[in-house]
Amino acid sequence: MAHTDSAQRLPVLFTRGTYYEVGYNVGTVFREWIHKYFHSSLIPSRLLPFYNTHKGREVFDAYLKASESSFPQYVTEIRGMSDGSGMPFEHLFLLNISKETYFLDLMEAEHNPEQYARGCSSVYVNTPDVKIMAHNEDWEPFADPYSYIISAHIIDAGSQTGTVTCKEEQFTAFSCPEILPGFAFGFNKYGLALAINATVPMKACVGGPPAGLITRALLSASSVDEMVRISRNEGYGASDGFHANIASLNHKEMWSLEVGPGKFESPLKLTTIAEQANPDKPCHYYHFNEYFNLKDVEQNPILPSSSARAKRAEEMPPPRTLKDVKNVLGDTQNSVYPIYRCARRPDTSLTGCTVVFDLLKKTMEVYLENPKNDNEPLVKFPLTF
Repeated sequence: MAHTDSAQRLPVLFTRGTYYEVGYNVGTVFREWIHKYFHSSLIPSRLLPFYNTHKGREVFDAYLKASESSFPQYVTEIRGMSDGSGMPFEHLFLLNISKETYFLDLMEAEHNPEQYARGCSSVYVNTPDVKIMAHNEDWEPFADPYSYIISAHIIDAGSQTGTVTCKEEQFTAFSCPEILPGFAFGFNKYGLALAINATVPMKACVGGPPAGLITRALLSASSVDEMVRISRNEGYGASDGFHANIASLNHKEMWSLEVGPGKFESPLKLTTIAEQANPDKPCHYYHFNEYFNLKDVEQNPILPSSSARAKRAEEMPPPRTLKDVKNVLGDTQNSVYPIYRCARRPDTSLTGCTVVFDLLKKTMEVYLENPKNDNEPLVKFPLTF
């Protein structure tokens, strides 16, 4: 189980300011967690030695240059976190490019891609009476104590450069110390809800910005079309891939957006999950950590957890209610590779929490225990500002 005692906590930070000021506030408030997470990660033992090589510095500089060109405001946000936390900027930026660097430095040697990629499982139900997008957030077990929610209002008139040119952002998002908000789940002032699944393409693309900066940028989007434009990131592309689950308070449809790594422009595929009024037809959709619809990205063929979770979900009755959705995301029947992950080898990941976006009730609920056990959510947010 993710949490073994009755006490639960999930801090929420409300903050307002420029990108630098919001980053600084995050760094100040979560200073201790940022340092503890960093020293619990593989960065000191694996990535810092790589960074200190000629090749490692070249890789770091290429990612930083691409990030400063396409998403300078989010590099500024990291610099604020650095100054607020007292963590060197280079170390924090390494945390934000860790998955890409694992691809380059570790995966070829160790042949265990899922060890270095977050998992996550997602379930949609879309009918006139039930509009649910729900998601298990999976991570490394040592990250479990350090999660938090940030509710930010960013006003920064001098930030209109690169791919994102808005002067103002307002969002609520789940996050961990190692990355910017956006690479987990959240919602913004435009009524858009977002949850991210990791993907495992065979190679990272050095020279593009890291996926974590692109998913951070998605929190700024005013529409699904804007999310597609940001993800394509024309002129810069992306160094790594990801999958975005998307729902909106203002549309009947939901969306699945698969994005791959690419130079100058990211390959992507947007799939619409239409509202289904006919009770005799499927009204649900699943996503795990494999590319289902984007065919021109080579992905690792050996993803045992993702494949097992997808297979088990298809064996279960098709979900039509919130209870059905919780039963899928809480399923542990496969004791080796369960959907609700328990960090027991060979599966080293842990389901840290479950989020349920209810588009009709206009709420985001976060569960820290297995949701199928009829637990109450620890926190509930209205999907409005």
